[in-house]
Amino acid sequence: MIKEITMYTAICDNCKCDVCEIKEYSCWDSKGFAEDIAIELDWIEEYDKHYCPDCYEYGDNDELIIKTARFKP
Repeated sequence: MIKEITMYTAICDNCKCDVCEIKEYSCWDSKGFAEDIAIELDWIEEYDKHYCPDCYEYGDNDELIIKTARFKP
């Protein structure tokens, strides 16, 4: 039998990279676990969007700066 299941991963809302590109797993069975893995790898969530470490930095006043030059539609 082949059964369809729902799995989760984190995709950067800016550059579209997948958190699984640097992990040995391709997805997880829990949305919360996928988010935990992303946070463990220094991803951030801001206004329901997720950003990989290559797509953000903090300015001199600790303001979040999204690197829009890396944006992929």
